[in-house]
Amino acid sequence: MPEPAAADFEELASGFLFVEAPRAAADGSIWFSDLSAGSVHRREADGTVRTMLTGRDWVGGLVHDASGKVLCGGRGGIIALDPLTGDTQVVLSEIEGEPIIAVNDMEADGAGGFYAGTIDFVSIMELGRKPAPGCLFHMDASGKITLMRRDVFASNGIAFSPCGRWLYHSETSCGVWRYALSDGVPEKPELFISLDDSDGLVTDRDGALWVACWESGILRRFSAEGRQTHCLTSRAPHIVSVAVMPGEPASLLVTTGGNAEASGVGGLLRLAVDVPGVADHKTALTMLERA
Repeated sequence: MPEPAAADFEELASGFLFVEAPRAAADGSIWFSDLSAGSVHRREADGTVRTMLTGRDWVGGLVHDASGKVLCGGRGGIIALDPLTGDTQVVLSEIEGEPIIAVNDMEADGAGGFYAGTIDFVSIMELGRKPAPGCLFHMDASGKITLMRRDVFASNGIAFSPCGRWLYHSETSCGVWRYALSDGVPEKPELFISLDDSDGLVTDRDGALWVACWESGILRRFSAEGRQTHCLTSRAPHIVSVAVMPGEPASLLVTTGGNAEASGVGGLLRLAVDVPGVADHKTALTMLERA
């Protein structure tokens, strides 16, 4: 198993608290959130950083929709943000009649819908106690919800294998679960990689997984067979999330966070890699087409 080594990150944006949800857009901009500050930002292709949304607690996931709007998780569920006007609309606020405490990571499924996980951030962030179980769910383009798990301790990153056979889900306190996809439908999961602090994740074209480990501040890469190949660190105490940066040379977007001893050191970084990542999809929600 490789020893931790400092990575040669390129800093794209800095001075934030706890950066999450990196997501590249077709126009060359990069979206990300500051989970602790309740804000969503966009880094333009020229390096300028614009604040796109404030007052939205705990945004841990962003997904671009075909309508041009951006899905944002956070307190109370999911909203859609219009980048042109700043207007928002509710996409999802309850599941099976129960209000959602918060939605964390989300990932489009390639068929217009998305997978996402709920999380009890009220207990974690405000009450300092063990969170109530969250769920992992799927929402299709029409808005239909399918629950996959109801016992998730802390739902985090979601990704797909390049062959389309596997769905991966990071559950902090356990590690990375792997679901076999049969005609696009997930089957019973298996714990593929055991990790206490797994957070965001992404796959590459070799079928390997890059996993952000928030508490240890390590970015790990595992082969398609689950063998660790890389173990990288940054200057920040926490590595939080990872995503694909399109274009050449092949690179990943990595986000970092600070803590009480190192505040304001969260940032958006770029890491050159040998194998390109698996590109993410857009959603195509019917409710947003009509709006």
